Amino acid sequence: LFPNRVEEINNFGDNVEFTGQVDYVHPVGAAKIEVGAKTVIRNIDSDSEFLVGSDKIIDNARSNIFLYDQNVYAGYASYNFFFKKLNIVTGLRYERTDIGGDGEFAGATFTNGYDNFLPNIAISKSLKNFRNLKISYSKRIQRPSLRFINPFRNTADFGNISFGDPTLQPELTDQFELGYNTNILGASIFATGYYKITSEIIESIVQIDENEISETTFSNVGTNKSVGVNLFITKSVGRMTLRLGGDIGTYNATGFVGGRELSNSAINYRIFTSGEYSISGDFKADYFGKFSAPRYTLQGRNPGFSMIGIGARRDFKNKMSLGIRIIEPFEEFKNFDSEIEGDGFSQTSRFAIPFRSFGISFSYKFGKVDFKERRSKIRNTDQKQDEGGQGGGGQQQGGQRGS
Repeated sequence: LFPNRVEEINNFGDNVEFTGQVDYVHPVGAAKIEVGAKTVIRNIDSDSEFLVGSDKIIDNARSNIFLYDQNVYAGYASYNFFFKKLNIVTGLRYERTDIGGDGEFAGATFTNGYDNFLPNIAISKSLKNFRNLKISYSKRIQRPSLRFINPFRNTADFGNISFGDPTLQPELTDQFELGYNTNILGASIFATGYYKITSEIIESIVQIDENEISETTFSNVGTNKSVGVNLFITKSVGRMTLRLGGDIGTYNATGFVGGRELSNSAINYRIFTSGEYSISGDFKADYFGKFSAPRYTLQGRNPGFSMIGIGARRDFKNKMSLGIRIIEPFEEFKNFDSEIEGDGFSQTSRFAIPFRSFGISFSYKFGKVDFKERRSKIRNTDQKQDEGGQGGGGQQQGGQRGS
């Protein structure tokens, strides 16, 4: 259609985040009261440079700037106490969110704000032989990150345009969990069953405009109810250490896309495995594997993902080590397929990317100073980062302190 068309799109984004947090813990006999306040100030500047021309001559250039602010103000209180042989932690968190955008796109200039009350309670009991049983409820929030809200229209593929929605609301999840950990035949087992209800779920949606151009954006489409289990197992056998874990759950969503009421159900999983074998005291081999099911939405299915790697490392007495690693030794390219259905259309796509890689590592330690990593107690886990996890859950994500 445009045989000599030359197009270049560059999107530069700066995400500056400031976090302030104050905590106070006061013991009351065997119990304790904890209160705190937290502020997260996010400033996101996105500068999109759009160049269009023909025969490698740029004859149309423009720059679009989008400024986005997301400020979160939170306060919380929790009470940790024992009732007979039960350890009980209960608390309540209040969050105020103020957001605003300013840009040259349609709908990019706006202000908005919302309040959320997020309760939680957890009851646990220690059993014999280092076993533990825990039941909990929590309400969580996931705010959209830059890739979901940036309204810049990416027309690199002018038959398939994509853009974000700066007016997206956060996802809210009521999550119920039952956890149990034990040791069987030398294997440590951590299992958590869960049921969660997520409202205002954020998903990608595809629509066809009047010119038969595919447009992909994001929207709060409805509610997802999922049930599943999160599992982690580790076992050592002689010189071999094996680890297996993951999450298997349901995707069971209902909602509206383009004015149509839709529903979709599927099984989701995310599984990982890793291990290492000590060939000798100085020579070790290891492997890892990651496997994810396709990501389901109300309109269909997006590509799944898998990756495996193997490696070996040799440690020398002079504090040197030499290693080699191979990613995807049996598959040079990976194919990604998706199937989407909408009002009067169906869309199937496939793309492949090279994935096999080889790496060599070398390290040398000298001196006697031991620099230990200092971990901050501040954890900002409130932003949605990708479209996966619709059927996931069960992972421990911290207490009321994490915003």
